[in-house]
Amino acid sequence: MIRKAIVPMAGLGTRLYPVGVVLPKGLMPFVLADGKLTTGLQLIAETLLRAGIEQIGIVVSPENRPVYEAFLEGGGERYAPARAKRPEMQRIYESLRTLRGHLNFIEQPELLGLGHAVWCARSFACGEPTLVFLGDHIPLPLGDPTPIQQVAQAYETVQCPVYGVHRVPRSKVSAYGILRGELTDAPRLYRLQRLYEKPTPDYAQQHLHTEGLPPDEFFAHSGIYAFPPALWETLDHIATQYDPASGEWTLTHAQQHLLKQMSAYLYEAESHWLDFGQLTNTATHFATLRGAAMYKA
Repeated sequence: MIRKAIVPMAGLGTRLYPVGVVLPKGLMPFVLADGKLTTGLQLIAETLLRAGIEQIGIVVSPENRPVYEAFLEGGGERYAPARAKRPEMQRIYESLRTLRGHLNFIEQPELLGLGHAVWCARSFACGEPTLVFLGDHIPLPLGDPTPIQQVAQAYETVQCPVYGVHRVPRSKVSAYGILRGELTDAPRLYRLQRLYEKPTPDYAQQHLHTEGLPPDEFFAHSGIYAFPPALWETLDHIATQYDPASGEWTLTHAQQHLLKQMSAYLYEAESHWLDFGQLTNTATHFATLRGAAMYKA
């Protein structure tokens, strides 16, 4: 059973510039349909906990860690008089304190890529099977743990890496890690054959199309990864050879290494996703969380 999840949130948030300069993207605020204010951090962490995860490692930059810590402190004694007069504030404060008990902050001193961010959490993982969940993705319906549970359950069955995927059109493949799969006897479960980080449309068409999908649709990572303990030895091996001058240390590097050692699988969940790191979609995101629309990738 997977008990731990790693959520990388250390990025600069360049897609949210200039707001991301002062506000970590995990603290991006959202107003829910009931009028309550929340953040990406809360939405992701609460969804993971509902899915059965017990401890969550949040990978942050050293500069932003105090900001997250202060947020979860809820203002401490400074806000105590105000909380005493407003029961709703006190309830929010108590929920933040409860949430803090499930969170472990892990610093990523250099922003070298997603693979590096996960490697920074190796002490937190303690060699256990681990879920990785992207720090700017929220499953819909809001807070629905189903896609996380489905990937975790698939992992329990196959005991190999399982990656959540969704479909993207040919025109968008260059923005994603693209994976080619082969349908298995289990519904929505594919055996991974090949993957490539941000391919050109032509390369994807020639090498990464999954049989059974429409000609102009491809599987892309949806932001959920279930890894076996072998991930940690693989990342340690990559760390000994990685040269920052060679480019970004992606998680795809580890996935490719693991694929040489064992089978891996793709799970196509039925859920839609909010990527709140995309500033161009912010209006849609707010409308969705308010219940006014449904976002589709």
